Amino acid sequence: MSEPTTTADGTRTWTKTTDRPLRSWRKSAGIWLFAHFVGVPIPWSATRQTDAVALLAFEHERLLALAAVGEHVPAVLAFDGHALVTGDIGPTLDFLLFQRPPEERLPLMCAAAADLAGFHARGQWHGGAQARNITWDGQRFARLDFEERLVPGLPLAMVQRYDVLQLLLSLARLIEPLGPPAAHAVLRAYASVDTGQGEALRSFIARLLPRLQRVSRMASWSRRLDTSRELMRLRTVLAGMQAFVAGR
Repeated sequence: MSEPTTTADGTRTWTKTTDRPLRSWRKSAGIWLFAHFVGVPIPWSATRQTDAVALLAFEHERLLALAAVGEHVPAVLAFDGHALVTGDIGPTLDFLLFQRPPEERLPLMCAAAADLAGFHARGQWHGGAQARNITWDGQRFARLDFEERLVPGLPLAMVQRYDVLQLLLSLARLIEPLGPPAAHAVLRAYASVDTGQGEALRSFIARLLPRLQRVSRMASWSRRLDTSRELMRLRTVLAGMQAFVAGR
């Protein structure tokens, strides 16, 4: 987690250090299990965080590499191996969405999905594409938090599909009040940018759907789980996924 600092001239910066708590064993296991469940076999070594210095160095390298090819990421202001200072790139997508009335959220969600597709079309991947790691300054989207070491350990296309799933599921609580067509619209916005990517995503989701539907059916055996907000969100997203796969 980065800590914000505001300088005397009003400039805001963020500092991430090697002193911050690393991902717990339990959280690492949860991420690893979820990724494997959805068909993305992330190596345990990439999930379990044990070396804060290496993690920060990796993020520093990725930020420099992405900036060098013109991607919108936080500018690196300083790095000494133990602290990484970056510039501010605007409010996060999840923050902005919650500031808007429900009926005004879908266009921004779809725009974020289309922007992610463009990022992928340029041969890039995020690894942490949740709405909390995407920002919008009113003119352009940008991305932050690049600690995940997924490539070259996994195929680029697989990690890109994982990015889309991360974004979609991170938006589930905002999508659920709008219904399945909202989930479908977000996926179509991604697919509309590049036909090849859209077909790859449709195939990925088609393989994933039976697993997620099985979870939904099993949860229905418990009245408490069957009526939980989390399951309602999942079922809304699943219905949108089904429509996307069917091409409706």
